[in-house]
Amino acid sequence: MATSIGVASYLLRNCDETDPRRIWRLRRFVSKPPLPFLIFLTAVLVWTASGFIFNPWSLNQTSFGGVTYYYFSYQIWYVATSALLLVCFVSLPVLSFFHQSKTVQDRKASLSMKIISLCWACFGVLTLFQVAAGGLFLPTSQSIGSVADSLLFVLIAFALREPTILGRIVTSGETVSRAVYSNPRIDTIVLYNTESDRRNLVETFVKDGLATGQDVVCQVTKAEVPFYRAILKGSGLLSSTPGEHSVTIQPIESISSGELDGPLPSFVSGERRELVDLDELDLDRCEDLIGTITIPDSTPRSRHVGRIWALNVDGAHAGILDLLQRVNPTARVIDLAMQQDTFSSMFNMKHQDILGNRLLLEYEPTSDYEEIVQKFVREFQANVESIAIFTSAGSPIYREFRDQRNISLFSFSTKTSSPARLSDEQVLLPERDTSLLLDAVDKLLQALSKKRIGIVFDVFTDIILSQGFEKAYGVLSSVVEMTENETASILVLINYGALEPRALGAVQGLFRSQLRFNFEGLKVIKLQGARQERSYDEEPLLGARESSGEIRA
Repeated sequence: MATSIGVASYLLRNCDETDPRRIWRLRRFVSKPPLPFLIFLTAVLVWTASGFIFNPWSLNQTSFGGVTYYYFSYQIWYVATSALLLVCFVSLPVLSFFHQSKTVQDRKASLSMKIISLCWACFGVLTLFQVAAGGLFLPTSQSIGSVADSLLFVLIAFALREPTILGRIVTSGETVSRAVYSNPRIDTIVLYNTESDRRNLVETFVKDGLATGQDVVCQVTKAEVPFYRAILKGSGLLSSTPGEHSVTIQPIESISSGELDGPLPSFVSGERRELVDLDELDLDRCEDLIGTITIPDSTPRSRHVGRIWALNVDGAHAGILDLLQRVNPTARVIDLAMQQDTFSSMFNMKHQDILGNRLLLEYEPTSDYEEIVQKFVREFQANVESIAIFTSAGSPIYREFRDQRNISLFSFSTKTSSPARLSDEQVLLPERDTSLLLDAVDKLLQALSKKRIGIVFDVFTDIILSQGFEKAYGVLSSVVEMTENETASILVLINYGALEPRALGAVQGLFRSQLRFNFEGLKVIKLQGARQERSYDEEPLLGARESSGEIRA
């Protein structure tokens, strides 16, 4: 038992969960086992060999209340050796497994690992107690051991009940838990104007930081301080006390010579995230501030701080954006000024009008239908809302979005037989496994039950062709039913040329909003808005074929 637990602990410690090749992982572990595991395995083998060679035990019997009990008694040196083995067991595999639980982002999975490691340690202690006690406390020792073992098995069952493997994969990704990308190695540039809604950006930025155990610092111009205070105070985010998990609003004008006026403990120690709002400052002032703020990143003892750089494009100099991109060449850009309604504006609507909507996009596969999906994705990103895409590995949609950040990309592939996470933002699912598709959607909606999300489905044409229309229709109708709420908006893609008219008509009956895209452009068949239902003739919309747009300052 001790050897099996050691294998499980160190195999998990050395595995790469982004690599689906499980047999290859096991071979790598066997060919090159970790040194602590070898030390522990040696201790187990020595203890086992000494028992077989010297037989340091004897069978005894005793009577209590007219009942005969049989028990083993052990020599003192063997009890001492067993105690040393217990020390090795707790300090090596058990402690290693416990430390691994602290590196798991999902709280349920982390708690499950802690409970399991505690149970492992208790099993060892109980076993040593029964060996050392021998017949001293019979029959009490046997009763205590049986009850305690049963309780520990119950605890392990409790720890393993949730979350499922797919649940851990879905909830542990960067994108699912944080709509604002917060990788400490990559900054984000936010462009806004006077009409942009920044409230959701600021609230999400602060909430995500506090949820991940980081201090939050908002460095803004003095004119913007009341605006930020009003947002955070209205959301109850300024009530935290300074120190750990604190929120600080710092006037950016107070930055001079690389120092900040006033003590900021989070700048000295601990992890933090920063939002730097340059507003409409002139180019020279912005250049000085950016240089001053980024100086600590160049010192060997300082870790890079994840930052969001905000810029008002209405009054800012165009060169400021170029300056930010030179300083942060890998930065992701969120365009609140131009893309908050980039998809919905094609129908003369606002983003609020498509929230909670279920849209069917019938497309011609040789057309550039990816542009429509790109606009849908960018609109949700610009509104600081989560986005997820279900597609097949190798499809045009997969190639379009596989390298983009801040997107949960679920791809179906023949290369895996069970769910596997390729990265923080990509999940691999077995091809044609519709049960896992429904499970993934369910876990995704549970993880974001109080947040808005846009979901793109580009898999149902393949499911219809490979598994038949009846099964695919049942899955599609279940997805539509699961997303019947005001927080989830879905865009379902169907290759209308690959389906029979009867099958296509049945799919259309599930949706109140229907679009069609081919070489003539985007046609709206019918569209349900949040305020009123709209109907259209099948005429192409002007401007629907425009490029998804570049970031403009």
